[in-house]
Formats: sequence, structure tokens, C-alpha cells
Amino acid sequence: MNKKILIVDDQSLNQTLIAAYINQYCEQNGDILEIQTANDGIQAVTLCQEQPFDLIFMDILMPKMNGIDATKHIISILPNALIIIVSTQGDEENQIQALRNGAKDYFLKPIQPDVFKRRLQLYMNMMKNDTSPVSSSKSINPFTNATFCYKTTYLIENEEDLTQLWESMLSIKNSVRSNFLSDLIRFMYQLGQVMLSRQVQPQIIMEENEEYYFFSITNINILPKAKISQLIESYLKNSTYEFSANLLSFKIAKESSQILAPEIQNVAKDAIPSVKATYHKENEALQKFTFMEEEDITSLELRLNELATQFMWMGSNELNRDDVDQIISAFERTSSILMLYSETQTLGIAIRDLISIIQRDEKVFIDMAAQMSTLCKSFNNDLIIWFKSIFYEGAPSINFMDASIISNIQMVQSFLLPAEEIPLDDADGFEFF
Repeated sequence: MNKKILIVDDQSLNQTLIAAYINQYCEQNGDILEIQTANDGIQAVTLCQEQPFDLIFMDILMPKMNGIDATKHIISILPNALIIIVSTQGDEENQIQALRNGAKDYFLKPIQPDVFKRRLQLYMNMMKNDTSPVSSSKSINPFTNATFCYKTTYLIENEEDLTQLWESMLSIKNSVRSNFLSDLIRFMYQLGQVMLSRQVQPQIIMEENEEYYFFSITNINILPKAKISQLIESYLKNSTYEFSANLLSFKIAKESSQILAPEIQNVAKDAIPSVKATYHKENEALQKFTFMEEEDITSLELRLNELATQFMWMGSNELNRDDVDQIISAFERTSSILMLYSETQTLGIAIRDLISIIQRDEKVFIDMAAQMSTLCKSFNNDLIIWFKSIFYEGAPSINFMDASIISNIQMVQSFLLPAEEIPLDDADGFEFF
């Protein structure tokens, strides 16, 4: 059966442009996709009540019903639909709200055709990789059989598959806003790299029920179990995990109430003991911090927004040395502000070290830009979440996200440094394998 795509936008020019890019993709790849359009959120919801759609491109600012509300309604009707937000730069709050309502990704206008086609390929792979409900109620993970009949299986055959896994997992991270999930994504990515280096092609499987996500990776027996356990205890402290047969599985509590499938299969299964690492109290009191001068807070916010713009450009276009100079300049101003205060010096030093590596060989940074764009966006997104939490929304501590942010920085560094130059603590212990 052909996949069905819905384009929701009140501007006919935008509808025509997206449809043209989809048709070009179909001509290049031999796919057949059925395209329909809607002019506002109400019309989109009505169409989804009448027929199923696999992929929906959703504008945000529309008459009658906006894209945020339409996304929430459509997810309740078509829980497995892949909704992609199409919005303008500077609309971050609406983008985040749409992701919370069930959207899986977003594009910024104006849409770059090459980027669109590359991401459309990712969405097609996600839909083909068993992202629809499955007939069997038996789960893969060892924790429980009481899952929704819903799972996604990623076959990792090469580095490109790992990159696509990274991007799709980051969309899940945005929808549940889990800091721990960032660390798990990196951990799975690095395990996948190790396995590929040993000519082993693992599968990474995501399942879910009303309360939890379950992530499993196959072919784990090729690696020493004791070493993996040591790495988990060191770098995934907020985790519940278990080894079973040739599988390593993690259980993560959802941070949103979103349900992606219509019913639960209540199949009883004996409880299996699992390992739970220690972590901080989930209900810690949140507070806003006032250690930074107002003008520095304003300047830091501008720098983070500037970096967000640069990284969006980095993922959509080929970089030149002027682009790299602008990124370095934004990094330098960010680092200099953070270095002024003892509370944030750790982050400032980490960013300063990254600047040194980029400056040492700008050509490598330019050559690797496309591969690193998603990672850089994730790193900057973590910085923005940290900034808003510390100064506006409240946080459990000043350094509550330091480990996640620094880990992202180290991942960027690992792309740029030759393998023999990566510090042992930067390799997260994976050099053992």
C-alpha cells in the first residue's frame, strides 16, 4: 500500500513547494506517495478522521486552528502518524509545544530542497522500519509483555544508519524532554560504532507502553558484559537495565502523558530482577539562580540564539571558512561569559577547549559539518534548556545539566580528533573494546 502524505498550510505556495520536493524525491527513488493538502488545522483534523495518513507536514500559524492544536487532535486520531512541523526561525516556543503535543521533528522556512529530500528519506526509513502496530503482543525487552503493540526496529549496517538512528532518537528526546535519554542515545551510538568495527550489525529496537520506553540492542554478547555494566554504572546513572540472552535492554519512564497507540495488551509476565543505578531525587525543589549580571544573561541568550541559527545553517548548506569564523566567534563570546562566573566555569572551559580543536583544523570541521550538524544542534539545545531552567523556569542545581552538555561537546570533539588523540575520559571507556 502506498504511503499517504498530508501537507497542511494556509499558503498555497508552500503547499506547492513541499509537494514539488516530494515528487522530485519520488522520481529519484522510484517511490509512489499519495499527496493531499489542507488549508488549516480544522480541515486537517477532518481529513484525518476520514482516512489515515502516514506523514503530515504541519504549518503552525494558520487560521481557524493552528498547527499546535491540530497536532494534538490528530495524534489522538492517528497515534502512529509522523507529524513534522514546518515553522519559521525564532518560533522555538511553538516548536517545543508542538513536539510536546506529538510532533516528531520540525523544519525551518525557507525549506532547502536537498535537506528536505534527505530528511524525507529518513522519514521513509522510519515508516518502513516497522513503525506501525505489530500483530504480536510479545515484547522484545525482558521487563514486561504489557506493551502497546508498537515497536520500531533499526537495523544498523553502516555509519549512515547510525546517523539516521541518532536523528530519529533525538526527535523522541525532544518529545519527552528527558535529559537521561540524551545520554542513552550517545551510549547506543557508541556501542553501535564498536559493533560495526567488529563487522557485527546490531538491531536497536524501541518499544513502549503507557508509562515507559524500552530500548534494546542485539548481538551484545560480542562485548564483555562486565565492562558494559561498568560503563553503564559510570555514565548512565539514571538507568534501569538488564541483560537477557543476546540482548541489552533499558527501561525509561516517560516524562509526558502522550500515548502512541490506541490500546494496551495486558499480558501477564513474571517480574524479572533488574539493575537500577543510583540517581538524584526526581522531586527536588526547583529554584531560579541570580548569580549572573542581567546584561550578561541577555548577552548569553543572544549568543545561544546565534549559535542555534548557525547550526541550522550548518545542517542545510555547505560551510565555508567565513561560516566557521562566525561559529567560533559565537562560541568565544559564549565561553567568555561563562568563564566570568565560578558557577559556570566548567562549561566555559569545555567550550573553550572545543574552540581550540576547531581552530586547529578548520578544514576538518568543514568536511565533517553535515555529519555533526544534528549533534551540534542537540548540544546547543541542551545549553538553551539549561539557560532557561537556570534563569527563568527553575532548576534543581546550577550544574544539573553539566554532564549532558559536556558529553555532547566531547562527542563533537571525537568527530574532529584523530582516534589516537581522543582522551581516555572522552572516549567514555569504549576504547577498552
